[in-house]
Amino acid sequence: MFRTYSLRLKPTARQTRQLNAALTICCDLYNAALQERREAWTTQRRSISYPMQCRQLTELRAEDPGIRAIPVDLAREPLRRVRRAFAGFFRRVKAGQKPGYPRFRSRERYSSLAIHAPNFRIEGRTLLVSTLGGFRFQAHRELRGVPKSLTLVASGKKWLGRVVLDVGPAPEKRTVNTDVGIDVGLSSFAVLSDGSEVPNPRFLRKSEEEIARCNRRLARKQRGSRNRRKARLALRRAYERVAGRRRNFCHHISKGLVSQYDLIAFEKLQIREMVGGKLSKSILDAAWGELTRQIAYKAEEAGRWAVPVNPRNTTQACSACGRRVEKSLVDRWHACECGLSVSRDHNAALNILALGRTAAGLLPPKVSKLEHYPVT
Repeated sequence: MFRTYSLRLKPTARQTRQLNAALTICCDLYNAALQERREAWTTQRRSISYPMQCRQLTELRAEDPGIRAIPVDLAREPLRRVRRAFAGFFRRVKAGQKPGYPRFRSRERYSSLAIHAPNFRIEGRTLLVSTLGGFRFQAHRELRGVPKSLTLVASGKKWLGRVVLDVGPAPEKRTVNTDVGIDVGLSSFAVLSDGSEVPNPRFLRKSEEEIARCNRRLARKQRGSRNRRKARLALRRAYERVAGRRRNFCHHISKGLVSQYDLIAFEKLQIREMVGGKLSKSILDAAWGELTRQIAYKAEEAGRWAVPVNPRNTTQACSACGRRVEKSLVDRWHACECGLSVSRDHNAALNILALGRTAAGLLPPKVSKLEHYPVT
């Protein structure tokens, strides 16, 4: 089982310049590797592989002291990213999707460095990276496990270190005594199968005025000026605050669910396919994917069940008798001929729970839903 820890790095001024120089070199290597592949295919119909570009990188390191100043594993990462970009391109072409040919990246869009063990190690509160030296860091929890990979991320003026650690095998799943189904939505962030609701905080909507103000300030600045760079950082920071609030909110909800329930069933939503219409901003602001991601890894670490289910017809089917009750988006109440009368989201959460128990190989709930949720 792998766990990713986020570290707040505290580089010195010299280390910051060194990291920025490494980012520039890696960005140039990425664009050069992409250009070589494009030209080889366009002019000669010849494919360039990752091993071939690694051999060329060895020759470049012998000639260029700047490239030689960074670890070889760090210099190979742009070549691996180009390989993954083309692998994704050919996969999408084969699947009949929009292919999205790999594009060149500007320095502003290249913001991370990746390195693998054993080229780095952690000693106390110091992150030691081969060739780059030691970086002091601040962590919010104790690091445990065997280091596997490290990503250095430039976030505005800050530098973050994301360390992947092997924390050992996951514990065995415990016996299910308590379970819950979760139906996510927009009017309410989530409705549980016990009938409780989690309000939707709408963090982006509450911060739209601040973001609009930062955008107006950015638009007034002259391109290439220092004030424009400052305005861009202010806009970035405004978005980071929204993302941080949203992520923190999901941590509170997921931690409470995992600590209270042995089995958590939730919808396996294709969020990328859901955006593109009038509700796109609201769907992305709700952060359903972040919630389910946090539930999944926390449940695995705690030995509890996190079961994604197919959301098809969970809203239309009656959770008591299984009869299909057609409802449009404006219909917020479920009333079935069998006598069950609950909100549509509550009914969907009950269906999700039943599907989750079935997927986990458990028996349906012993208590009838009609008895547990009386007709109103």
